[in-house]
Amino acid sequence: MRNRTHTARGPDDLRIVTGTSRLIVMLVSQSNAGVCLRTNVDIRRDTLCGSPLPFFLLIIVALGALGVRPAAAAGLTVEEAIAVALENNPNLQAARQQLETARARAIKAHYLNQYNPQVQVQTSQAHFEFAPGGNATQIYSTATVEVEVAGQRGLRIKAADRALSEAQANVADAERLTRARAQYAFYQALYLRERLDLMERVEDLNRRLRDATAMRFRAGESARLEANLAAIRYDQSRRMTLLAHRDHQNGLRALQRSLGMVPTGELEVSGSLLVGRTIALDPQRALQAASANRPDLRARDYQISRIAADIELIKRLRIPNLTVGGFIGQIPEIPGEFVREIGGIVGFPIPLFERKQAELTDLKGLETRAKYERRATKLTIEQQVRDALSAYEASRDALEVFQADALGRLKESFELIDTAYRLGEIGLLQLIVVENDLVAANSSYLDSLWDYWVARIAVETVAGTTLERLRQP
Repeated sequence: MRNRTHTARGPDDLRIVTGTSRLIVMLVSQSNAGVCLRTNVDIRRDTLCGSPLPFFLLIIVALGALGVRPAAAAGLTVEEAIAVALENNPNLQAARQQLETARARAIKAHYLNQYNPQVQVQTSQAHFEFAPGGNATQIYSTATVEVEVAGQRGLRIKAADRALSEAQANVADAERLTRARAQYAFYQALYLRERLDLMERVEDLNRRLRDATAMRFRAGESARLEANLAAIRYDQSRRMTLLAHRDHQNGLRALQRSLGMVPTGELEVSGSLLVGRTIALDPQRALQAASANRPDLRARDYQISRIAADIELIKRLRIPNLTVGGFIGQIPEIPGEFVREIGGIVGFPIPLFERKQAELTDLKGLETRAKYERRATKLTIEQQVRDALSAYEASRDALEVFQADALGRLKESFELIDTAYRLGEIGLLQLIVVENDLVAANSSYLDSLWDYWVARIAVETVAGTTLERLRQP
């Protein structure tokens, strides 16, 4: 039994756990700081392969299994998947609604006055007790409005505009994470498709081995034990194919969910895990790009400036606003004769009890908290960048070594084993070992490709830019 463990930092909220007989997709907690993606691969040498066939057939089928499928002719591409996710993902659509809340605050802040005028009309009945006596109706009307002073309107607009900028940065960060999840789910679907293809090739190989061994047994050229072993290994490979098909469907459903589609598992993806020439990255550029491009860090800056504007506004609100207005009325002197009165009103509250002490204390606490959160975000980003770069370099080195060296040694070993088998120097057990090594090599190659894409997506997500812009000079 061979055990290999792969760990990579990723931008998504998914953890892949691959075992001897299962590939399970599990949800883990998501945060702006990122999550950890861990892949545990445990390949049983004795469950994927079968008894031998003439060696030339084994070489033909097994070398075909080592290939990674090229891009499909039709289907959903990674660019299309990202576009669909940015348009339809319900979590992103919900996050975008905070923009409407911020816009509402900005609209209100731009009102010419925050207070509506008040109009009052008073009527009363005057009774004259002196001659000639009688009654008369007197009418008294007032109109007042509270007027903001000390530049409150300008400060309110300033705070609202910064709140809108903060909301826009938060939405941009949600789009960044949505884009990363769509990419992750897309390449996960490709990876699971390739694993399904591998299991189907192994099943087909073991089916041929089973049939050939059964023919040799009936011809008296092999023992019943070999025929039974071939049949058992075929059954095991069939079971692995069924599990791989299940996992592939789960991967397609996870992709559809990230795209905001109904997760039916009926989706065709177009792409390939194959990697051309990898890029060497500049760590300093990556750190600078993350500091300049990360929208969550910009949101922290806008949050601090918005709270500072709110504090300044509250301090101005401690200055009492003026209430200005006028009145007009008619007062009866004698029945049938009135005296008209016209005048003005100026008033203001006396800040004897309410002086915004509670609001200022709360905002100062929020400001201090926001500064600590900004520092924490900055440190988290630096950690994410360094972790992502470390994972990328490890996956890049492993992929290049695997492509340049390991496969070459395998092909050379095939030629040597073929010659030895034809000369009768090796037998059935050695041939089974070759088959196991082929399957393990193909699985390792797929895992190396998957680790590379996970690490690449992580680097682009934490740096907030494309990999090409982080290239070493």
